[in-house]
Amino acid sequence: MGKSRSSARKKKKSVLRKVIDFFVKSGYHAYLVGGYVRDTTLGRDSVDIDLVVEGDGIIAAKELNARLRGKLTTHPEFGTATISIDSHRVDLASARTEHYPLPAHLPHVFPSTIVEDLNRRDFTINAIAMSISKENFGEIFDPFEGLSDIKKKLIRILQKDSFIDDPTRIFRALRYKNRFTFKLEDDTERLMKEANRKGMVEKLSGQRILNELQLIFEEDTYLETAEDLVRYGVFDIKRSDLRSIPQSSIHAHYFFLSRLNQQRIPLARETQNIVHDFRIISDIITKLSKANKKSTIFKVLSPIAQEAIEAIPLIKPELKDKVMTFYKLRKIKPLVTGLDLRRHGVKPVTQYGRILRQIHSRQMDGDLKNRRQALKYLKDLKSR
Repeated sequence: MGKSRSSARKKKKSVLRKVIDFFVKSGYHAYLVGGYVRDTTLGRDSVDIDLVVEGDGIIAAKELNARLRGKLTTHPEFGTATISIDSHRVDLASARTEHYPLPAHLPHVFPSTIVEDLNRRDFTINAIAMSISKENFGEIFDPFEGLSDIKKKLIRILQKDSFIDDPTRIFRALRYKNRFTFKLEDDTERLMKEANRKGMVEKLSGQRILNELQLIFEEDTYLETAEDLVRYGVFDIKRSDLRSIPQSSIHAHYFFLSRLNQQRIPLARETQNIVHDFRIISDIITKLSKANKKSTIFKVLSPIAQEAIEAIPLIKPELKDKVMTFYKLRKIKPLVTGLDLRRHGVKPVTQYGRILRQIHSRQMDGDLKNRRQALKYLKDLKSR
């Protein structure tokens, strides 16, 4: 077991300082683990603080929060708790082992020691712990040589069934690979491909898939990871579609979702509408490319979600001027209203929408320049 000393006492982050002071003075055996140790080893900032306690992590979290005075959320079924304070998040868990009753299902958990806890983790680079207890403060527990893999820039799973037990690790492996510009260790890559051939991601709930995709598209390297998801066969998406993906994380996220099986992914109604428009965005782009009149530009884009409209010039920059024209047209106040139609005795009422759109279109194209001309046109329509 690799052991060394750390300079964590010198960290100037106030939340971390309070966390360390609490555990140094407490009777708990507590450890900084996972992402925090990994990121500080890589010289990267880490806002979130991950802790493991040998014992009851929820009781420890309540005692810690009495000092931090943040927002405490507990998950008794997993022995975990989260404290949100300022821009920090402190995740605290009881040291535990896990047993997966079925592939791709959530695990059953049991109390354990820190080394057993590290053994259940996804990758060696996340299976490193540093003690923040008084008797051995700063001692590093690295039973799976995660520090060595960090130096080698490798993503390595701990167990041969890791991707079978929890297929969300496939998403995380690719996310870490691109975030840190690491490589997948050979056996890890082979086992991932095998899990993908078995369709393990299909066994996950749609919500768990959605959660992982959300995390991917929050990363700066979302494009690389999106390409990997297709290259490794996680999702069956055309390479030509990926070449059209918008160079913006939020728009790329909607675009990617629009290429997936919508029945599997639980989306809110508003998001469903946005994703629908991204699904047909190539048709929208084709129609917009052919639009020569301002009224036609307006007709093409007015029913489309704002997010999809924003993505069009990201996919096809030469359409930026037409999109900007649409934004200007959207601000034009109609020269006549339904009240004008009623005053002029236009019937039936069911025709109001069609007539108003017709007049508005001529207004946008410059054929009707003022209200007097619009009312005259309305009279001419009525007399026909």
